Amino acid sequence: MRAKLFIYLQSDSSDAASWVRVEEPARQSLNVSHGTLQDIATVSAGCRIIVLIPGADVLLAIANIPAGNRQRAMNAIPYALEDQLATDVDTLHFALGERIDNIRIHAAAVDRTHMDGWLEKLRQAHIEPDVITSEILALPWSGSGTESRLATSWVIIVTGNQALVRTGPQTGWVADIDNLDALLRIALHESNGTKPEQVRVINCAPAAAFSGLLADTGITVNIEQSDEAVLSVLGRGYNEKNAINLLQGSYNRREQLGKLWKPWRPALIMLVFLLMIQSGMTIADYMRLKTESDALTQQIAQTYLRTFPDARKVVNPRAQMEQRLKELRGGDIETGGFISLLGSIGQPLKETPGLEIQRINYTEGKIDLALSIGDLQSLDQLKQRLATQGRVTVNIESAASSDNKVEARLQITGQIPGQIKDKAS
Repeated sequence: MRAKLFIYLQSDSSDAASWVRVEEPARQSLNVSHGTLQDIATVSAGCRIIVLIPGADVLLAIANIPAGNRQRAMNAIPYALEDQLATDVDTLHFALGERIDNIRIHAAAVDRTHMDGWLEKLRQAHIEPDVITSEILALPWSGSGTESRLATSWVIIVTGNQALVRTGPQTGWVADIDNLDALLRIALHESNGTKPEQVRVINCAPAAAFSGLLADTGITVNIEQSDEAVLSVLGRGYNEKNAINLLQGSYNRREQLGKLWKPWRPALIMLVFLLMIQSGMTIADYMRLKTESDALTQQIAQTYLRTFPDARKVVNPRAQMEQRLKELRGGDIETGGFISLLGSIGQPLKETPGLEIQRINYTEGKIDLALSIGDLQSLDQLKQRLATQGRVTVNIESAASSDNKVEARLQITGQIPGQIKDKAS
């Protein structure tokens, strides 16, 4: 579970703040730090950031809005609370809380100037809050169930010359010490039969005295003296389920991002449109080239079948065509094929006077040449010229004299380039 970092901001324009880091569960007093927002930024990494603002700056109220669409309720809340407000609703920001029943819903109102100021200070310190809520809604509250059950206990924290009063899961107010008893009695009178059975007072200001608080009302007042810092108490007592997050409506992160992107929307739409056109053109070019490639492959296959009608299966027409041409040439030229051998011995044969070729055969890289020549000396000279100029190996298989001529049979074998090089070296 992520640690919680509670930041307490003041209403003034200074960047002074207090903060406390809470690891769950937190049952003991916490160490509260004081400094600037820039100091907080160094310890906020990985934390859920909860900003507490002065309760005096936030009105917590209950509005009569029938159950329905939450967005419609958000639009209606300013007019539902207009009679409870002393300022123009256009200058206020509203946030919705939990619904009590089908008619009533909790709500909060805060001056937009304050909200803008707090958020600006946080942004300057590179702090992005997850929650902004009233400090009153961080007071310890353990109620659950129906509203009458929730009203069985009120909680008050006294700090300095003021008291934070929480009268329900999402209701409360701030009072100065001198008027606390009177305001509590007024709240009891307006509670519509849901008076608390007891009031818990956490006194963090030892100098304050509460003698006679709610005397003669039949309500038990339990006063706890505490030397714990108020922010420490709030950090341990905070329950996000009972808090009203003011980051709603125009201050919601999603809506803020929407506002930032709004000026760029036409450009983004144009970019997407251009990308779609480019993608379409690329696909069209690919399909055209693929069609041409398929047509060329088909033409090669047809040419191959026309050239070699004995072929039965065409898998790779280009490779098959090259293989068949190699076979027609009598093998690889570099390894002494028929064409290669014939080209090597052609010139010496042409230059030999009185030479008549009677028969020529080619088998497995060898040429068997039957010829007639003037005499044995000429035959020997022919052998030498073939071996030298043609760079082949020549063997005289047979030679016989007849009618003043010598009939001979030669076997000529080609040499691969490596063998020629070795012989030359």
